[in-house]
Amino acid sequence: MGTSQSKPSAKPGSPLIPSWAEQDPPPTGVPQPQPPQNEEVLEPRRTTGLRRALKDYLKTGDERIGRRALGHYARGSAGGGAAGAARLGRAARIGGQVFGALSGAGRGEGPTPGSFDISTLAGQPVVDAIAAIVDAFCPPGILDEDTIRASLAESLAEALAGADQFDPTALDDYTVVVAMRCFVAEMVFAAVAVEQGQAAANIPPAQAVSRENDLRDIVRELTDVKATPVLQQAAGPLSQANIEILVRQIAADVIAEMATW
Repeated sequence: MGTSQSKPSAKPGSPLIPSWAEQDPPPTGVPQPQPPQNEEVLEPRRTTGLRRALKDYLKTGDERIGRRALGHYARGSAGGGAAGAARLGRAARIGGQVFGALSGAGRGEGPTPGSFDISTLAGQPVVDAIAAIVDAFCPPGILDEDTIRASLAESLAEALAGADQFDPTALDDYTVVVAMRCFVAEMVFAAVAVEQGQAAANIPPAQAVSRENDLRDIVRELTDVKATPVLQQAAGPLSQANIEILVRQIAADVIAEMATW
């Protein structure tokens, strides 16, 4: 969990919904503005329960303890469903751009002005096409880019599993939905991983990886359950704007459910 994080855990007193949630942050080294007095901030000991539960879970593999850890994250670091989804705002925006482009390409539509034309990747090996899509929509050099890039790559690989060459004409709504579900689950899991601290210290690496994967599966299963009604009620084509809204809603519902654990 800790090996893939691209930024340290937020410090106590940091804004619950930081400035970089919706937009790219200022360059490294530029001081962040202090939050207004009435802005909701993270509790100083918000990660204590999460890290204690994660440590116990990684030792024992007890699913009940893993769910308890996710509950601590949702209530503490995430601040509940709405705030947790807002903290993933930039990821939702990028996901909307990527999955909206996939949906449009599948319908034979051209890219939006200034956007990357996914159809130009036709015939390339899927692994190369995925790398090109990730680079085009989420270039390196931006805060949290490692987390978002990894989540995008994983979600695209799952949605395109079984294909050797990239075929834009084969992209249908089901492909986009699979990618969306996986993306939300990966981003939520990554947000938990960022807050783990030293929970994995003294845990054998193979054991830690195995149990982290089991915890990821819990998040994925919950995401599938929460995504189904949201997607069933969605109206209109899977456009960039619609997909961004859906990603936010699914993330909010997942975190809100976790908060009850």
